[in-house]
Amino acid sequence: MKVSLSSTAEYSSKAAEAIVDLYPNAADIMITSIITSMVTDLGVIAPTSSGLLSFYDGKTNKAHTIDGYFVSPKNFKGNDHEEHRIILTYGGYVETCKGANTFAIPGIFKILDFIYKNYASLPLDKLLEFPINIAKKGFRLTQPTKDYFKHSLEPLFMWHYFSKNILENVSHDLNNGIVKLVKLSDSLEHLANEGFNDFYFGDISNEILKTVKDEGGHATSDDFSNYKLIEDSKFNFNYRNLKLIGHSGPSIGGLMVLKYLEELSKGKNIQPLKEVYESRKGNYEFFGDRKTFINQEILNMSKSSSTIQINTSDELNNHFSITFSSGYGSGILCPNTGMYFNNSLGEIELNPQGFLGDTKEDRLISNMSPMIIESENGISTIGSPGADRISTALAQVLLNYSISKDWRKAIDEPRFHVNGDGTVRGEPGSLDVSDVDFDITDIYDMYFGGVCVSGMYNNLFSYGDKRRGDTSWKN
Repeated sequence: MKVSLSSTAEYSSKAAEAIVDLYPNAADIMITSIITSMVTDLGVIAPTSSGLLSFYDGKTNKAHTIDGYFVSPKNFKGNDHEEHRIILTYGGYVETCKGANTFAIPGIFKILDFIYKNYASLPLDKLLEFPINIAKKGFRLTQPTKDYFKHSLEPLFMWHYFSKNILENVSHDLNNGIVKLVKLSDSLEHLANEGFNDFYFGDISNEILKTVKDEGGHATSDDFSNYKLIEDSKFNFNYRNLKLIGHSGPSIGGLMVLKYLEELSKGKNIQPLKEVYESRKGNYEFFGDRKTFINQEILNMSKSSSTIQINTSDELNNHFSITFSSGYGSGILCPNTGMYFNNSLGEIELNPQGFLGDTKEDRLISNMSPMIIESENGISTIGSPGADRISTALAQVLLNYSISKDWRKAIDEPRFHVNGDGTVRGEPGSLDVSDVDFDITDIYDMYFGGVCVSGMYNNLFSYGDKRRGDTSWKN
């Protein structure tokens, strides 16, 4: 079986290589890559993450979406209601919150369970063998983790006793320090035997919930057992000679990609892009029936003209694209599972009603937008990490590709991002402006996401992004 992979997780190609002699398909490569990134991409991602999946089924020739994003606990009855706000210098300036009271219900293991039961070809113990071994034997930090830890290690990951012990070695030497996650290795071995759903109903969930309670958090066993995926809430949008298929509501990411794409197609004008950003903040970031509202917004457009990204494809025309996140990280390490906690309730910019506000047991707000692209050449997948830069990164790459028909060139082109206050960050050569507050970054700056593409035209292909590892692989 011929398979290709593109990823922002540097160890994912090694995970793929470890099972290549078993003739894996795209789903197998996706599963082992996701689990491996949970181990090796510390700070950037964690096992208690959530994500959005888009995939193309080669048997039925149909595209689908799976929303496995974070859900807020039904009630905030834990002991800790304090907002433990900290400041990070990441991206210039970021405020976020730490602690177990920022933990939201993750969906990543529901997504993994779905992929495994419906599309995988190899036994679960084989798919988890590489991440289990590397967690136990130890590994050096990936470059994205080192870049992030320069800003976040001390304030976010060294305050909690168990986390400090695990990271003591690398805190003195980011480049050469070795991390060993023996407890996490044991947990993954347990999941390999019991299945991914044990995270929600079994020993793993019991240990996580014990730590949540001990640390003052709010998630309960009912929150875990009631978690559900949202299937096929998707849009179909024709852009030039491309058919884009992605996530409709409750995620706002797909809508924002389309809005940025619409404005960028008219030119690199700052004011309209600023208005798109302001419109997102003012109109789309709310709790309640966001799904219906976002769906209608995309329909109206059709009538007129902490993240990781992994894409896999195989020669049977199966394609998977997943974006997943654990926020900035809460700093909490569950001692008996070795799993770091997300801080999605503490991501200030994504909680419009404030810390522990009335979320109505709703899905939290996501900028993610993995897509399937149908064209006359064949099927491709695309996605990116990068918080609110996801939408602008994807829109710029899609615009570039519609012109050049060259994915490598489209990804490498310099990028920029317009904030709601009118300030602009951009790579050299991305904009020619003199009348705006323009912060020029390094070339291929990780701030601007990491757009990954895989697919099959006449042959399988994959392209990573130099901004985040540039990982691509095929056998």
